[in-house]
Amino acid sequence: MTTRRAKRHKKGIFLKVSLIAYMGICLFSIIWLRAAVTNIEYELGELNGLKANLVGERKMIVAKRSSYYSTEKIEKVATKRLGMIMQERHNVYYVKRRSPASSYKASLK
Repeated sequence: MTTRRAKRHKKGIFLKVSLIAYMGICLFSIIWLRAAVTNIEYELGELNGLKANLVGERKMIVAKRSSYYSTEKIEKVATKRLGMIMQERHNVYYVKRRSPASSYKASLK
């Protein structure tokens, strides 16, 4: 009879220790997951700030590029740096685009 009690007592102690260990592991896992989520939230905040900076920089670059391609800027560069002049209206000739020349096929009948 004493061996049965000893086995039950050992089994009860093992279950209690196992339950406490399981609860400890679960508590550790919850804390670890919470910390991981918090770290990810901080990283997302930093990335959103970086994205906002890059979007602002992109807008500035697009505005600068459009100023380089403006007709006034091109005209100033052409006249001042390259020494070009505006042509008189009667010196400008417009050429119409036509279909390109192709080979002529002759029949051999």
